[in-house]
Amino acid sequence: MKYAMPLLVLSFQLLTGCESLSLSQTKTEQVNVQEQALLHLSLNHARCQIDHNVVEGRYLATGLPADYTPPTLPELSMMKETSLWERLAQESRFNIPNDRRVKYYRQWYLHRPLHIKTVSKRAKPFLYFLYENVKTRQLPIELALLPFIESSFDPDAYSSQGAAGLWQMTKPTGKSFGLQINTEYDGRLDIVASTNAALDLLEYLHQKFKGNWLHAIAAYNSGESRVRKAIRQNKKQGKPTDFWSLDLPKETAHYVPKLLALSQLLKEQSQFNMPLAFIPHQRVMATITVTHQVPLKQIAKDAGISGKTLSLFNPAYTAGLTRQREESTLLIPRQQLEHFYQQSNTLQYIKQKYSIHHIEPGDSLYQLATLNNTSIGAIKKINQLANSKIHAGQRLLIPVQSF
Repeated sequence: MKYAMPLLVLSFQLLTGCESLSLSQTKTEQVNVQEQALLHLSLNHARCQIDHNVVEGRYLATGLPADYTPPTLPELSMMKETSLWERLAQESRFNIPNDRRVKYYRQWYLHRPLHIKTVSKRAKPFLYFLYENVKTRQLPIELALLPFIESSFDPDAYSSQGAAGLWQMTKPTGKSFGLQINTEYDGRLDIVASTNAALDLLEYLHQKFKGNWLHAIAAYNSGESRVRKAIRQNKKQGKPTDFWSLDLPKETAHYVPKLLALSQLLKEQSQFNMPLAFIPHQRVMATITVTHQVPLKQIAKDAGISGKTLSLFNPAYTAGLTRQREESTLLIPRQQLEHFYQQSNTLQYIKQKYSIHHIEPGDSLYQLATLNNTSIGAIKKINQLANSKIHAGQRLLIPVQSF
């Protein structure tokens, strides 16, 4: 992305707590597969209503074994896990015009299955994080797909024009939107920081172009001034000023169609079956906050992952160390979060200390928060809980107050 402007300013696997009632074998043999599925759904729903005991609005643990696995019925298997790609398609907003450039890029993607497979695989650690941030800001969900085009989801990508990271921001633009860039740290390569900066920039451009998202996205690629100039020229000539009518640089003129073509193909995935790597509709990464300078290899060891893996998720720390005088936010695989906090060594450098609580029947988040002088929100945040439901046998990280 070539853009410059003045200064502006991770409940581990969550189970439902619903126990499926077993079906009588004799009765089961009397019904076909479809009826099994319907009966299973009906009984499971009824039991959920019983097990989800609510006391003053708080969910209680049901005592369901932590290793419980519901029976798999042929008609229900498709309901197991929703792909994030499906969700992106369902939530897309933009209308797709009958434009030759969009048609061209539809074919461009369809004729490059290896590219689709490679980029979608690269996106797996990061896409849900982007999706969540875009959704939280109530922005068009298609914006989470921009790194597919900008950097092919390479977090350490550099362009010949000096742009870097997933969002391909230049140094001037990055600094203008609060990113720090020095010899030991490049905020443009920081997934968390650069995502915030890129979305700030897109919101700014959306406002400047009076709510026109196609103009804003074009300006993200080529710069605000170029898009404004093209709009002025069309006005002088009495021409329409919509994106499709503007005389823009070739790269920018193809940038928006490329995004829209990708979005359209996601909507039509059942027809075209692009070789997209499966990405679950759930958090796969978690953030940790480090208070002072620590070698990345130490953090990787404490997290139980390789140094190469940690660096892949956190390429901003170019010297192999976290920042010296400031807090550093790093990404680690969500499944390694408990392992990380179990290591006594991490107490020396993490911002927040945690204890591990084994949930028992009758426990609720309200009780845990009250007993530990913390909040339900804090417990939900560190454990990446979407709601307040917990179950017996589950383990939760509980914030510990520092005195």
